[in-house]
Amino acid sequence: MEESKYFKKKDVIKGIVVSIQNYGIFLSFEHAYVGLLHISEISYNFVNDLRKHFHIGDVINVMVESCDDKEKFINVSTKDLPDEINSIKNILPSKKITSYLKEIDFSKLEKSLPKMINDEIEREKEGI
Repeated sequence: MEESKYFKKKDVIKGIVVSIQNYGIFLSFEHAYVGLLHISEISYNFVNDLRKHFHIGDVINVMVESCDDKEKFINVSTKDLPDEINSIKNILPSKKITSYLKEIDFSKLEKSLPKMINDEIEREKEGI
């Protein structure tokens, strides 16, 4: 990230939700900057439907990841915001996904994983 005139990496700033897409949220910031809060940067949990959690006009806290002064564009995240200022920290994983994961028997994988790892290390050593 180049040095920005107004924003530095890890700055916590407020943005206004101006557009909601399936892949993320566009925000408006001070000094006529716009930005994207990509769906992968919202939560460590799986986010299924952004429109359930955000609305046009919402003001949210975000953390600056990078800033392009020439384009006046900021990439932001909410994943690592402190809990006391993270208004969306309570996004929970989709019930469909959590119930699906509970049904999977990982015990066979757990038993065979060490051998799989060792086999892969040996293949790398041999240059295969």
